[in-house]
Amino acid sequence: MSHRVSGYPTSTFASSALLFFGSGLAATLLFSAKPLESLIGVAVACAGLSIMLWRWRQRSIASHLLQHGRAVEARITGVLAGGMFQVNGGSPYRIEAQWVDPATGEVRVFRSWNLWHDPAVFIKHEHVMLHIDPQRSDRYYMDVSFLPEFHQA
Repeated sequence: MSHRVSGYPTSTFASSALLFFGSGLAATLLFSAKPLESLIGVAVACAGLSIMLWRWRQRSIASHLLQHGRAVEARITGVLAGGMFQVNGGSPYRIEAQWVDPATGEVRVFRSWNLWHDPAVFIKHEHVMLHIDPQRSDRYYMDVSFLPEFHQA
């Protein structure tokens, strides 16, 4: 049974574009006997491929955690705006939540992945569901399925 990882960024346009552009550039230039330009094309293609593989791996981990992770409720402590980078003039938002591990009494802080629309207006509850890897507590999935899906052009 496959669980849908809701809210996960699915747009791979940029990485696909890099992969195909780099592959095309490398193939074109490889046959025109320009090795430096061909190497640049291969590097661009590898960058696109690595981004695609990283996104696939993150989505795969999230799907696994939905099925096999330890489900806990964490208290939402806020929405973090901005970040260290911008895309098209906009910075991502992240939902921050805290959970107290009953076994250790340790307060743990969790953050959602990057969200490109302010989720604050859609947060109606004080808690959010987390799915934590029982073997590695630093690996988790924050269920943001309560947020609407915004499709980007």
